[in-house]
Amino acid sequence: MRNSIKLGVAFLSLVAAACGKVGDSNDEREPGGAAVGSGGASGHGNPSTSGSAGAAASFGASAGTAGSAEPVATNWLGSPIYTRVARLTNSQWQHAVTDILRLAGPSNLAKDFELAAKGATDFTNNEQLLFVGARQFTDFEAAAEAAAALATGSVSALAALSSETTAAGFVRVFGKRAFRRPLTADEEMKYQRVFAQGESLYGAGFGNGASLVIRAMLQSPQFLYRSELGPAGEPLNAHELASKLSFWLLDTTPSDALLEDAGSGKLDTIEELEDAARQMLEDPRAVSVMRDFHAQLYPWDLRWPDSFAGVPEYTDALRAEIAESSSRFFDQVFTAGHGLREILTSNHAFIGPNLAPLYGLTPAPGVVEARTLERSRIGYFMQVPFLLFNGMGRDPDSIHRGAALELNVLCGLLSVPAFVPPPLPPLKPNQTNRERVSALTDSCGFSCHRDHVNALGFAFENYDGLGRERQTDNGLPVDTSGRYSLTEGVEDFADATELMTILAGSNQAHVCYAKKMTSYALQRDIVERDAPFVETLAKVSGSESIKELVISLVKAPAFRLRDGGSP
Repeated sequence: MRNSIKLGVAFLSLVAAACGKVGDSNDEREPGGAAVGSGGASGHGNPSTSGSAGAAASFGASAGTAGSAEPVATNWLGSPIYTRVARLTNSQWQHAVTDILRLAGPSNLAKDFELAAKGATDFTNNEQLLFVGARQFTDFEAAAEAAAALATGSVSALAALSSETTAAGFVRVFGKRAFRRPLTADEEMKYQRVFAQGESLYGAGFGNGASLVIRAMLQSPQFLYRSELGPAGEPLNAHELASKLSFWLLDTTPSDALLEDAGSGKLDTIEELEDAARQMLEDPRAVSVMRDFHAQLYPWDLRWPDSFAGVPEYTDALRAEIAESSSRFFDQVFTAGHGLREILTSNHAFIGPNLAPLYGLTPAPGVVEARTLERSRIGYFMQVPFLLFNGMGRDPDSIHRGAALELNVLCGLLSVPAFVPPPLPPLKPNQTNRERVSALTDSCGFSCHRDHVNALGFAFENYDGLGRERQTDNGLPVDTSGRYSLTEGVEDFADATELMTILAGSNQAHVCYAKKMTSYALQRDIVERDAPFVETLAKVSGSESIKELVISLVKAPAFRLRDGGSP
């Protein structure tokens, strides 16, 4: 695990240097120089790659005429563990504790938990990151004690926790809620003894017994882990499915009602499982889950790097507005029943007083509100948040704009450069940014820049580093035209608008989106053996909404069966 992280860090450092990226010494970086971001993002909002994918692969493109390179195949590299015991994420732990203890509001008990290391995997809920070391052990122990104190510290809190008045009743009811299944007879006896010990140690009183039971159960593997034990290939039981579904779509433990349904056989068919999933997708908590998915896939809430220093438009208020604008855009795509096509081509955006000048909108709204943009600026990748976070001060960062699409929209894989060239030099007289980047990266000896990364990034040359539209660069006309080799064939485009339209209809883009969603849902790397399943999901993505993509995934054997990891 540590070796894969180090390999990813070294790889990203080389890629950033090879791309001619101006160094940002105060970026949020992991030890070794790679900046924090989704799946190993380098720099401020720069693209991601799975650390487990390794660094040896390249695009497989040979030198030649621009656009003549072989298409970039979907990257299926990864190192899944296929764990049968998935530890709850910090967020899942927090929400589950709040719900099973019936707390009045978020307790924030997980705020100081050690965070999952970013950069090793595409998403921070990946199985490879969810271990329990010495720090996590201490975190869970202290938080369990604090949670028990909150739940039993007052008459009203204890009354909200349970209406049971006997040790046996409390253990049975709370135990089912905490372990997400009915307790066995042996477990009931064990925790009744724990209840009695609580009264013995801390004095007679229902709260003292209940408190010790809560502390013990919240530190039990039965609570801390979501298990799928049993022979590979067999269906998950109803309680396991209830937990898997709820923790994915709502980021919390199953409700009492869902556990009752599981116990009474109401989740035994695919149709009943689908009904449960559809109900969850209409829950506001599902909106937050999908927001987290997109925020990790296309990171937008990162710390300002040094390249933004001295640019007056960069303020904390603008940063907050970018986060709100991006969140609300993806929230709307999800809740309105849209999908990847709208992410790539929608002309709806959310704009407030700080973003409006960058869009050239007057008068500026007083608060962030929905706006319809001109059709010359479509999709999330032509909105200011993406363009600005992939900018270098006032200059566009064509390399990382292109690499973000290559990695996160088309699931390609950058190669390790043969050497480390110098950073981008200042613009020369009568030289455009496109010419400057081409001159530097062509010397790398890899056509991946010319035919893939640069080809995509140059489509956005009509936007400066702030995401403002421009017609000239250094006094010369901008050139946004390009050619890109998708798996379906070579596509020519005049600008980013045409490129986004092409990608929206590309099977390659929908395969990538389905692959990312599957990784987030199953909490593991998605590899070659998963390709047929993911390609089936891509057909759903190509014609349906995010919600229908989720439903198709829930109904699939990959979600419903115990996975042993064998082909």
